[in-house]
Amino acid sequence: MSDANLYQELADKLMMGHSETIKRLFSMVADQNEAKLLLAMPATAEELAAATGRSVDDIKKSLDVLFHKGLVFISGSSGKYRMCRDVVQFHDATILWPEATKAFHNLWKEFTDKEWGQTVKVIESIMDKPPTRIIPVEAALEAKNQILHYENVREIVESARRIAVTKCTCRVVDGKCGLPVEVCIQINRAADYSITRGTGREIDKTEAMEIIRKAEEAGLVHVTMNTDHIDHYICNCCSDCCIGLRFMISEGTKFVSPSRFLAVVDEDACIGCESCIERCYFGALSMQNGSDDAKATVDAEKCVGCGLCSVVCASDAIHFDEVRPVDFIPVSGM
Repeated sequence: MSDANLYQELADKLMMGHSETIKRLFSMVADQNEAKLLLAMPATAEELAAATGRSVDDIKKSLDVLFHKGLVFISGSSGKYRMCRDVVQFHDATILWPEATKAFHNLWKEFTDKEWGQTVKVIESIMDKPPTRIIPVEAALEAKNQILHYENVREIVESARRIAVTKCTCRVVDGKCGLPVEVCIQINRAADYSITRGTGREIDKTEAMEIIRKAEEAGLVHVTMNTDHIDHYICNCCSDCCIGLRFMISEGTKFVSPSRFLAVVDEDACIGCESCIERCYFGALSMQNGSDDAKATVDAEKCVGCGLCSVVCASDAIHFDEVRPVDFIPVSGM
């Protein structure tokens, strides 16, 4: 089989066979022998050895390299190796490959700029609900709301058995916003993976909360997997580089689900400083009129309940109401 056909098949496995960019990215990160191993997965090291005529020890060395590159993942229950399951996992894992070149990152940026907008629309068409969701900042949550443990960043951190921090893959390849990069919090199994691979730095709960606080102050939105399961991550996303928020804002894609909360302005407390308007990525806040005593108002259709406006409100005039039911967040396994 020719090299071109190998990379075509790899792209096909991610349902990205139409993308010349994805094929080029595979060719930059995997040689021909590595590509053949990926195409033989899922399989154990022994099964791969039998299929290729190579020794088990030789196969394991190749699998270690592929794991390091972010191309394979290991099932703890079956012992089988699998390649990245979709284009998002291919993106997030390989960008943090320690030996990735600038050319490799630039090609990912090219894909994001030219192809991701259409790709995310295809993903939306085959998924019942968005794969990710927004978590409101802690300052936006009040005791009167029914707050679930998996939508409260502090509770997620406090209940974690292991935490790591990695660089934001979107800002690694773009970074035009100039906002903090080492801010992606990995929880439990995600932390195990990043620490074992060497792409994450293990941190304690105090440092995790400090990173989250600084992210909120910088205007970054908390985003996680759209499930009640917490063995994953808390990304801290910007509107310029993030592959989820960027196209949600510019093209109305639904790759990221809103939180269950909606901003509400207390007109008596609002001093009309407009800080909240400058902070909101989604255009959900505006001034009621042009007079000197104008108050901020919320467009409920645009508000995603991230809570960043409350971080900069000098008069504590913004609170958040619970407007979506508990079952708005999918249950694991459903």
